[in-house]
Amino acid sequence: MLSMVDRQEIIHRYRVDQESIRSISRTLDISRDTVTKVVKEYLATLSSEHPDESLEDVLTLRPKYDASSREARRLKKEMTDVIQDCIKRNRIALSNGIRKQGMQKCDIHAFLVSKGFKISYSTICNYVRKQTKPPKPSEAFIRQAYKPGYGVEFDWGEVILYIRGKKTRFYIAVFTFQYSNGRYAYLFRHQNKLAFMESHRNFFRAVNGSTQEVVYDNMRVAIKEFVGYEKRPTESLLKMSDFYAYRCRFCNARAGWEKGHVERSVEVVRRKAFNTLYLRFDSIEDAQEHLTKACNALNQEEGSIATIGKQWKLSEDIGNLQPIIGDMGCFEMEKYSVDKWSTVAFNNANYSVPDTLVGQRVKVKIYSEKLVFFSEGKKVASHERAYLSGAWKVDINHYLRTMLRKPGSVGSSEAMRQVPEEIKDIFCKYFKDCPKDFVKLLMYTNDKGFTHSDIIKAYSALQRTHTHKITADHIKSMLHYKEDMPVMVETAAACIIPDEQLKQIEDGATDMLNAVTGIMGAEQHNVINN
Repeated sequence: MLSMVDRQEIIHRYRVDQESIRSISRTLDISRDTVTKVVKEYLATLSSEHPDESLEDVLTLRPKYDASSREARRLKKEMTDVIQDCIKRNRIALSNGIRKQGMQKCDIHAFLVSKGFKISYSTICNYVRKQTKPPKPSEAFIRQAYKPGYGVEFDWGEVILYIRGKKTRFYIAVFTFQYSNGRYAYLFRHQNKLAFMESHRNFFRAVNGSTQEVVYDNMRVAIKEFVGYEKRPTESLLKMSDFYAYRCRFCNARAGWEKGHVERSVEVVRRKAFNTLYLRFDSIEDAQEHLTKACNALNQEEGSIATIGKQWKLSEDIGNLQPIIGDMGCFEMEKYSVDKWSTVAFNNANYSVPDTLVGQRVKVKIYSEKLVFFSEGKKVASHERAYLSGAWKVDINHYLRTMLRKPGSVGSSEAMRQVPEEIKDIFCKYFKDCPKDFVKLLMYTNDKGFTHSDIIKAYSALQRTHTHKITADHIKSMLHYKEDMPVMVETAAACIIPDEQLKQIEDGATDMLNAVTGIMGAEQHNVINN
């Protein structure tokens, strides 16, 4: 590549020494075409409006070659195959409505590096850019200066996940500190008022404080109505801002750059946590745990100019928060009647309560993910919310009083269908012909404060003792050793007599009893005869 010294030497020889292009080329051992190009640039500056400035530019600007059409030398076929597979995954995700969770160029580069390939990020960008549409013109933004702990920005984002193989739409509530760009995110099934309130409670609880200001866009759960240019917040937002002592600020309509931290954060969190490589989970709790780990990783990363000192800035943010007095109650309270099935119907789903409450009215605390039932001020039941129309959430412990009078209904009941599989196995193996004993066992465990998990542990311990016929008394006895279960298994095994030995003892006792009976009968016969 032609250096600055070579360019200046060419112009000096042509301008001062009056050498020809051929002579300069031969003397400096530079291509005649290159010398001609430099001389033409020099002559063009002389005919410009400001020749002095133009000549200064020619003498000071470093020569550059156009490398946009040059092929990448380190980009091999095995790398392009991986990139094409990632692009294909993005297209499949787009067709399935998961557009915002596609892998970006930085994600593809990180994936290649994790596979052991050595390739630069710019090479990946150039290749992907050629395979997709050209980017839109970028927009200019004005950088703002923020105080530590002063403000946080909030926004929603959609995400598609597969929970136990079922495609489900979720919503991510994302909080981003303005000063440190620290991110926190929470998953919800709905984008409603309860989820809105719980997300704030979870965030303020996680950082153990509140900011002085929270920035929102014109979301329905935050703004009740527009009165001219004035925006009136909803009752739930007023309640939260009063409880946590912060001020609300709303962006202008269609002006997402006014909360640019969180606009970008929603995209970053979604891609890092739930890109096409991480879409399948066993439960929403597992997905939330994965999301939390992804946010923690983002808050600890320091690998670029934008993330220098991020951990220190985040600690400053948290250190300058306002103290909070506790957690705000994020629920609605309603009253419902208990039907003949001893359930409460709510949003096309049924939730069981104790069968002693049939025909009565109970209070229900409605949370975004659960329902809690109260009768006469006491908590009587709690269920996770069901989001499938016609679903039944039934606890077998709510029906024990009725099942004791109707034991034949136990095996085929909806309550039995929803107990853990291990409890079903115990019932089918040992209590199918005596369901009343099974009901009495459950009533006993409830009275003593034991759970289904305790019953399963006791049953497992009994199985290790090779007891063939497990009874309710066996399980009750083993339950009282649950705290020292590993130590007491051997003792329990010694205490419980196997069936074969028990039969031998019974047979021996019977023979002895028959012999004694025979002797006593003979003596009595002799007495009578005498």
